[in-house]
Amino acid sequence: MKKELFDKIDERYEMIPEAFGGPVPESEIDEAEEELRVKLPEEYREFIRRYGSGGVGDAVILGLRQAEFLSTPSFVKETEAFRNDLPKEYSNMIVIGVDGAGNPIGFQPPDQTTFLLDHNFEGYVKLAVSFEDYLSKALSRKLGIHF
Repeated sequence: MKKELFDKIDERYEMIPEAFGGPVPESEIDEAEEELRVKLPEEYREFIRRYGSGGVGDAVILGLRQAEFLSTPSFVKETEAFRNDLPKEYSNMIVIGVDGAGNPIGFQPPDQTTFLLDHNFEGYVKLAVSFEDYLSKALSRKLGIHF
């Protein structure tokens, strides 16, 4: 992932560490992959390793640690909960966020396209071509979604 992107997130982490969950060991990320039976994109793994979860620009990104100032439940638990209700074609979705209307945001490995699945109106809404692109858009507040 681009160093500049991490530098910007690091600035926010240093200013408001309570908006992030905190670092996660590699072994816990491996366990999450095994539990969900997927291989996570390296950029998302790196985010979890460094920050655990957290608020990045206009996005709340789920991981494996609860942030003090934000609701950041485990992406594993959110993924499992949503998988029970999602249409069959999204049964492999990894949920990395939930918008203000309760719609899941995530990707379907091995495809790294990050999308919102709007249950009420639009259906599949492509947000970014990758998790890195999603972070970049979140930092510049260009996602156009509300948490």
